[in-house]
Amino acid sequence: MKTRTKTILFSLTAVLLFTSMLQSCFNWPIFKPLRGVVVEQPMPELNFQNYCDGSYQRQTEQHLKQHFGCREPLIRLYNQYLWDFYGKTPVTEGQVSFGKDGWMYEPWVVADHYQRQFRYYASDSTQMAAMLSEEAQRVLQLQEILESYGIRLFVCLVPAKDLIFPEYLPENQDTRYDDEPKISARFFNEEEYTRLGVNHLNLERWFLQMKDTADFMLFPKTGTHWARYAALQSADTLIRYMEHLDSINMHNLVLGQRYLHNAIDPDDDLESLLNLMRPLPKPKYYYADATTDGDTMAIKPKMIVIGDSFWWTIAVQLPLGEIFSQVPYWYYNSTVYYDERYNSVDEFDLAEELLSADFVVLFYCATQQYRMNDGFTQKAIEALGQVPEGAELDSAAFIEREIQRIIAQYLADHNSMDMIRQKAETNGVSIEKQLHDDAIWIVNYQIEHGTFNWPARKRDMNEKSDSYGIQ
Repeated sequence: MKTRTKTILFSLTAVLLFTSMLQSCFNWPIFKPLRGVVVEQPMPELNFQNYCDGSYQRQTEQHLKQHFGCREPLIRLYNQYLWDFYGKTPVTEGQVSFGKDGWMYEPWVVADHYQRQFRYYASDSTQMAAMLSEEAQRVLQLQEILESYGIRLFVCLVPAKDLIFPEYLPENQDTRYDDEPKISARFFNEEEYTRLGVNHLNLERWFLQMKDTADFMLFPKTGTHWARYAALQSADTLIRYMEHLDSINMHNLVLGQRYLHNAIDPDDDLESLLNLMRPLPKPKYYYADATTDGDTMAIKPKMIVIGDSFWWTIAVQLPLGEIFSQVPYWYYNSTVYYDERYNSVDEFDLAEELLSADFVVLFYCATQQYRMNDGFTQKAIEALGQVPEGAELDSAAFIEREIQRIIAQYLADHNSMDMIRQKAETNGVSIEKQLHDDAIWIVNYQIEHGTFNWPARKRDMNEKSDSYGIQ
């Protein structure tokens, strides 16, 4: 009996080892990749020096740990065993913090709730306040510079999970600084932006107002970013804020019939770091497909987004090409996405890129606002300060925005719209065409008589612009 048991165990071990070897050699089948940050360990080249000092052996061992066959399912199986039998996970506290009732948070989100996050950036709250105040002044300065070119800059204050669902947070384990003055960037920035007159949209406040009334989850139980459906609602609010800020008409979102589904990435992005065999118990979430209203009178501005990973949840769901002419995403003011020309912000002329935009948005979650926009404002101010006098934005683009402003004013005035309807009936055209034709006529008249409201930089020039529109 003992011999038979040993034979079976030996056979199973041999099968496992040979299966691992074969999968490593032929890379088949291909398994679902593990989630998380991995530092690649390349196979070292053998030479006399690294063999003698032992570095070849150590580096080879690290490489094999990353590249043995069937690695993904074996690690998931081991992780599931630890989770089921001991309630533990190899994922360190540096990646995930476990709250109450199975809720998960990022550690820095928990730290910010207990107002410890600023200690990663400043020695005390006084220094942090000075840094945040200085950055708010830079944002205001950049806003005013860009406005002189007819470009709108605004800040979007993105909500973090700790403010919306503090009841599930783990208890504060670090009380070393409880007696010292504290500071939170989210509240400090809101007050500074309001006091200074910085354009900003506070989605945190909006989420707090919705928490007890919304019939959909604002944040997922095992994810760190806002829920995908909540992100769609936020995108709709963002677009309407832009329309109000620049008095233009943009394509608005139309959300399809929503449906319940198991968590779709990134609604389970923290859970995925655990690399388990089966998903954790959690509710289903609402999802919907997004299209646009097809408004033929809408314009598509160019918007540059400088921000953190919360924008991804919006970008992967929206038909961006139907809403914006371009929407490059400068991830942490470093890597560039949604731009066919560049991969990094170091590759282009910053002033030239900014002057090609209609909107620039600083899009950071509350826990990332300590990063001071990753140096963007300082670099942008310096770059724009070197723009030669007489530089201007594209004239046709600015004129088109002015046409949309006039149309918006007509639409808001009942008497004006009655006049437009009568003219449209007399001329035998649609109301939309009559609106556009009247707006073009007003703009052309203003340009010809020198009363058109060009941006400050444009007004400094003595060049005469060509008329835009019909003869």
